[in-house]
Amino acid sequence: MPEGSTVEIERVKAFWEQNPVAASAIPAELGTAAYFRGFDALREADNCEPYALSEAIHGYSSAGGLRVLDIGCGNGYVLYQYARHGASVAGVDLTKTAVELSRKRFELGGLKGEFLQVDGNKLPFPDGQFDIVCSMGVLHHVSDPRPMVEEIFRVLRPGGRLIVMLYYRYSWKNLVLLRLRRLFDPHYRGKTQQEALNMNDGDACPLALVYSRREAAALFSRFSQLEFMLTQLSWRQLFILPPLVKLVERVLPPSSTCWPSRVLGWNLNIKAVKPPTTQGVL
Repeated sequence: MPEGSTVEIERVKAFWEQNPVAASAIPAELGTAAYFRGFDALREADNCEPYALSEAIHGYSSAGGLRVLDIGCGNGYVLYQYARHGASVAGVDLTKTAVELSRKRFELGGLKGEFLQVDGNKLPFPDGQFDIVCSMGVLHHVSDPRPMVEEIFRVLRPGGRLIVMLYYRYSWKNLVLLRLRRLFDPHYRGKTQQEALNMNDGDACPLALVYSRREAAALFSRFSQLEFMLTQLSWRQLFILPPLVKLVERVLPPSSTCWPSRVLGWNLNIKAVKPPTTQGVL
């Protein structure tokens, strides 16, 4: 397990209840059609996760008829993509805000989904119910995610797929950017590296951990066929001068898919499979 402070789940819940992902960056009322359009535009930008990249990670278009669970469903973006391609979807989240946003997104889109406010340490689903379980940017906000991983393993059918995103320990952001901010940005000066990491998702965010490939492999040791893919590193983060960024973006592929992102990206995307036969315990 990566080193980090132990944070009570109630503190995590309280923060995300008041700070839905990217809500402060979207000039629209929470839960409106304009809000969801704004969120999707931010998420699918070339320097974040263009839809084609999200499709490569999740395989939305081949999920028709499958049962999909998203742990930490946020405002329902990922599940919406699965649902519109014919998957049967369920989402759980620690916060009431997220559950309500997900329901509203699906209502506006005329799609069906099941959304529950529950702690991921104990899921209200029977063994082997789902073909795919995903959890994007959630487990790294929990001091000890092993109980959640055990629950993911339980509710996946044998041969089912796991898709997870964690923050990457050896990313450009963790190795360079946050350290520079601690030196030169008054807002970060005097902060420890762990405190700077926590602030990535908001000044009051209680916890954000980073994982190496080895640490991630240990966390998901019960699964087989582990695959890793790094994403999210913008040209601007590589200190390309602002006047040159637009030029670079015109002549080179999107930064989200270029080699710097594949080597030093912030998002460590993990795919794995629950073995057809299982033995032992986590």
